[in-house]
Amino acid sequence: MNFSVYIPTDIEFGCGSLSRLHEKKLPGKKALIVMTNGRSAKRLGYLDRLVKELELAGAEHVLYDRVLQNPTKDNVMEGADLARSEGCDMIVALGGGSAIDAGKAIALMAANDGDYWDYVRTGSGKGLPIEHDPLPLVAITTTAGTGSEADAGAVITNVELNEKIGFGTPKSFPVLSIVDPELMVSVPKLYTVYQGFDVFFHVAECYISRIQSYAVDPLALDAIKRVTKYLPRAYEDGNDMEAREQMAWANTEAGLCLTFGSLTVEHAMEHALSGVYQDLVHGLGLLLIAPAYFSYCETKPELAERMADMAEAMGSPDPKAPGAFTAELKKLMDACGVGDLKMSDSGIRREDFPEVVRLSHNHKGYQNEFMPITDQDVMDILEASYR
Repeated sequence: MNFSVYIPTDIEFGCGSLSRLHEKKLPGKKALIVMTNGRSAKRLGYLDRLVKELELAGAEHVLYDRVLQNPTKDNVMEGADLARSEGCDMIVALGGGSAIDAGKAIALMAANDGDYWDYVRTGSGKGLPIEHDPLPLVAITTTAGTGSEADAGAVITNVELNEKIGFGTPKSFPVLSIVDPELMVSVPKLYTVYQGFDVFFHVAECYISRIQSYAVDPLALDAIKRVTKYLPRAYEDGNDMEAREQMAWANTEAGLCLTFGSLTVEHAMEHALSGVYQDLVHGLGLLLIAPAYFSYCETKPELAERMADMAEAMGSPDPKAPGAFTAELKKLMDACGVGDLKMSDSGIRREDFPEVVRLSHNHKGYQNEFMPITDQDVMDILEASYR
């Protein structure tokens, strides 16, 4: 096995860590604060707390708060233009994966000419070389969802082409990440679940991916145990600080798994789905696909041992039994109130499946499958997911 491990991010983890931001050496003197267009960070005082920390550190700030829940190329270019015009020398992303991913892409384009899609390496992207390092990024996560505070990738949608593509460079890692579980208490029940299952599927896919390293296995199995135990608790009581803290760490573990490993076709399919249906919440899209996708994986003898490992981590009484992992997955979905999801309730139409299959090839998940997966296999998984 050959692999490379590189993560230059200073991760500050723990309750109250946002209030210690001013004690850290910041990578600039004027920040573009990047946030989504939602109001919760302002209403709950998180933005005011961040501004206070920047002021205590002697840093100025400008606010860009127009990022969508599926960040777009237009968000990236607009934010980058603002950063340049205001003379910002660092990006501070406050929010979940949407804000942090947008922050990474804005940091890249604030330092480089042209269009963001000029540099994207799959789909219709031109894959041009990046001449200048991105602006340094500070990531402050308010959700236990994507693990974006611990990896270099950013998932951005090109609305005109329905392309939702992950892209990043080693220079796109945050310089500093703040993981403060206290900021996650306010996440609504259903979004707690969607984000928590995004964590789960990140580590599960990395565990069965062909792209592996010794670093992934213990992190992935540990995160699976934590999500199985603590996500139902966070769902039932958002003020359960032990559950929030455990999910926050599982989320960071997932980001590390993405750094040390890689995702599979489940994410390729979801990125294509939410490229076509741009209001689809990422975690919800994954949940719609997951039972059928992992049932497919359980038919592959090459994955039998790893599927059993994950079933055992979830507490299966007979992890080597056929279908043990998906049985535990369905139990966890039921425990979190999402056991009866329907694609049709999200407005997804079967006639769009061929386009979803086509767009799924923009994601490198195909090359990460242990066994070759065909377009017909992907179509069958989508059909099995539809109701």
